[in-house]
Amino acid sequence: MAEPVRNLKTPIKSDRSSFDHEPSEDFGNEIATLRSEITSLRELLAEKTGMAYGKIAERASGAASYVQHEASSVAGTIREHPAATTTLFTLIGAIGFAIGYVVATAAADNKQAWYRRYINDRF
Repeated sequence: MAEPVRNLKTPIKSDRSSFDHEPSEDFGNEIATLRSEITSLRELLAEKTGMAYGKIAERASGAASYVQHEASSVAGTIREHPAATTTLFTLIGAIGFAIGYVVATAAADNKQAWYRRYINDRF
């Protein structure tokens, strides 16, 4: 809440201590209160952090077991159908090669030697 405007000629009497006076016992009590509040906030933060860590660890454990289960399922399928797996990997490799070739030839068409660009700009 804002303080009311005071007359500048009237001396100001403040309940607060200033730097040119000795601090009162209230100041020491306020520091002790603030320290206790900081301690309680640290304890609360530690509790909340512990709870969050527990939830994250539980979810990570669930995700790890899911990935392990899926990996073992894929490995079983690969063992049962080696010819289909080889065909699939060969097909993926061929598609990757084709995409790379198309991108490389498109980029090569746009390239000109620096001197050709220089000569074309001059004439």
